[in-house]
Amino acid sequence: MIRKIFSLILIVVFFSCEKWSKVECETYIAECYSSSLDSAFCECSLEKIKFKFNSLEEALQNEENLPEIFLDCQN
Repeated sequence: MIRKIFSLILIVVFFSCEKWSKVECETYIAECYSSSLDSAFCECSLEKIKFKFNSLEEALQNEENLPEIFLDCQN
């Protein structure tokens, strides 16, 4: 599970941009699915990240909060 969380953190790091766009959301979901995570987890984590952060740049500046989000979606 830690490996999957780390993979998701890397995905978020990869997409460093100013605003959440439809393409970025779709790409995040595709990468999440390719990490063998279930759709509920992928959708949950995307929504929580988008809710908590106004942009991917902001999420990247607060990476220490991402594992908490991923753990919340694990349940």
